[in-house]
Amino acid sequence: MSFEHRPSPSRVTEAGAAKLARWLLLLLLALYIVPGLFGRVPWSAEDQSAFGVAWTMASGTSLQWWLPAVAGEPLPEEGPLPFWVGALFIRLLGPWLGDIDAARLVTVFWFAIGTWALWYAAYRLARREEAQPVALAFGGEATPRDYGRMLADTALLLLIATVGVLLRLHETGAEPALLALTCMLLFALAYSLDDPWKGAVAAGLAIAGAALTRGWLPAGALLAVALAFSLTFGSRRLARCALIALLSIAVFALWPIGARLAHPAEAQAYLAQWWHWNAAAVRWPHLENVGWLVRNVGWFAWPLWAFALWTLFAWRHFLKQPHIALPLLLTAAGIVAVLISSAPSDREFLLAVPGLVVLAVFGASSLRRAAEDAIDWFSLALFSFALLVMWVYFFAWNAGSPPKMAASVTRLVPDFTPQITFVPTAIALIAAAAWTVLVVWRVRVRPPMLWTGPFIAASGMALLWISAVSLFSPAIDYVRSYESLANVLARQVERAGGGCVRAFNVPTGTRAMLAHHGGIDFAAPEREFLCTIALQRDSQRSRLDDAPPPGAWTRAYDVTRRARHDESFRIWVKNPTGAEVRNPD
Repeated sequence: MSFEHRPSPSRVTEAGAAKLARWLLLLLLALYIVPGLFGRVPWSAEDQSAFGVAWTMASGTSLQWWLPAVAGEPLPEEGPLPFWVGALFIRLLGPWLGDIDAARLVTVFWFAIGTWALWYAAYRLARREEAQPVALAFGGEATPRDYGRMLADTALLLLIATVGVLLRLHETGAEPALLALTCMLLFALAYSLDDPWKGAVAAGLAIAGAALTRGWLPAGALLAVALAFSLTFGSRRLARCALIALLSIAVFALWPIGARLAHPAEAQAYLAQWWHWNAAAVRWPHLENVGWLVRNVGWFAWPLWAFALWTLFAWRHFLKQPHIALPLLLTAAGIVAVLISSAPSDREFLLAVPGLVVLAVFGASSLRRAAEDAIDWFSLALFSFALLVMWVYFFAWNAGSPPKMAASVTRLVPDFTPQITFVPTAIALIAAAAWTVLVVWRVRVRPPMLWTGPFIAASGMALLWISAVSLFSPAIDYVRSYESLANVLARQVERAGGGCVRAFNVPTGTRAMLAHHGGIDFAAPEREFLCTIALQRDSQRSRLDDAPPPGAWTRAYDVTRRARHDESFRIWVKNPTGAEVRNPD
C-alpha cells in the first residue's frame, strides 16, 4: 500500500537499496577486466590488427600517427583514436611489460572510463523525481540517494554480466573505446538536464571520439540521439543542439586537417579511401541485417533484453520521461545502426548496450520477489553448469578419457601436449571455490538487496572468464601465436637475401604479428616493386589465394603452421631473368 497514486512500478525498501560495499564492487570489476591481460598473444584477427596499428604507430614516424597503418600497409578503416592511446601505452610501458601486454592495458583505460560514465549516468537518471519509487504507507522506502546508488551499482553488474561484451572488452581494438564513448554520451546527456552547457560539451566530445574511433555510422547514430534528446528535454534546447553538432564536427576535423598539413601527399589518398570505406559501410535496410539481429541479439544481449522488455511494460506510463526515453533512444540507435550497416555485426550493436543496461536496471527495480528469485536460481544453475563442463573437458583432455571429450578438444589444438601447471590450475580452483561459496550463501540466505541477482550473474561471468583463461590460455596461444612461424620466416628471408618483403594474400593481423615477432620488413604498397622477396599465405579452406604473386618468381621455401595444418606460407624470390615461375628441386 502507498500514499501515492502515480503509476510508478518501483517499490524499493530501505533494505532493498542497502549499499553494495565499494571494495567488493571494485574487486569484482578488477576480477573481470584484469585476467587475461598479461602473458598471452592476441587471439582474434581484429585483436592482432589493432595491436599492429598501435605497434606501428609506436615504432614509426609521425606519418603512421596521422595515417594509421599495419607494418607498412595503410589501414583506412575505423579511426586513429584508440590506436593513439594504445601507441602511448606501448611507448610508456612497452620496455617493461613488452609491447603486446602494454598495448592490452588500453582495455583497462577504456573500461575505467566506460564504467565510470555508466555509473554516473544511471545515478543521475535514477535520482530524478519522476524515477523515484513510490513512498510506502508506513515508511521505510529507499531514499533518493540510496536508490540512485543501488541502481548505478546494478548497472555495472549487469554490464559485466552481459554475454556478448566479454571478449570485446578484452581486446585492444576499437570496440572497447566505442562502448566507453557511448557510455560517456549517455552520461553527458543525463548531465545536460542539470547543466546544459557542460553536458553539451561532453556530448560533442563523445560523438567526435566515436567518429575518430569507428567513423560515420556510430557517430551519426549517436549524434541523432543527442539531437533528438536535446530537442525534447532540458533547457536551451536549440543552443545545446547547435553546440553539440558544431563541437563534434570541429573536434573530429582536427584529424584530417592535421594529417593534410603534416603529410599532404599521403593524406590525400589515405583520406579518400577512409571516406570511401565510410560510405560503403552504410546501405538501405536489408533482410540480412534483420536476420543478424534475430540470430545474435538473444545471446549477445543476455540478460539485458529480458530486463529491458519488462521495463518497457512496467514503466509504460513513463516512456516520455528522461530516465526511460534516453536509454530507449540509445538502444534504438544501436538497432538502427545494425539495420543500415553493409556488414552487420556486434560492433554496431555495441551502441545499444549502455542504453539496454539502464533500461534493465529500472526493470530490475520493479520486479516482484518471485521473479527475482527465479533469476537468481537461473544464474546459479547456468554458471554452475558452465564451470562444471569446463572442468570436465579440461580433465578429459589431460587424462585422455572419456575419449570423445578429449578428442573434441584435441581437434582444436592438434599436436599440442596438454599439461596441468600449478599456478594457473590453482587460480582456476580458487575461482571455482569462490563460486561454490557464493552458491552456498545464496541457497542458505534470501538477501533483500535488489542487486543480489545481478551480483550473482556478474560474479559468475567474471569467475568463468578467470577459469577459462587460466585453464586454456596455453592451448589458445599455441593455436593463435605466430611467434615461432615469424622466426622461421625471418631466417628464410635473410637466406634469400633480406631487404623488404612484398606481402601477398597475407591478412592484416597476420602481417602485424609476423612483423612484430620476426622483424620482417613488409613494404608499403608504393614500394612493393622494389622488393625481390614475396611472402604468400595460402589457406586450404579457400582457392582464392592459391595463385603465386604476379610476375616472374621462384619459390624458395614452404612452411606449414604447426597448429594449423590448413595454412601454409611460401617465400618467393624474384627472378631477374624474367623466366617463368618454377619450384625448387
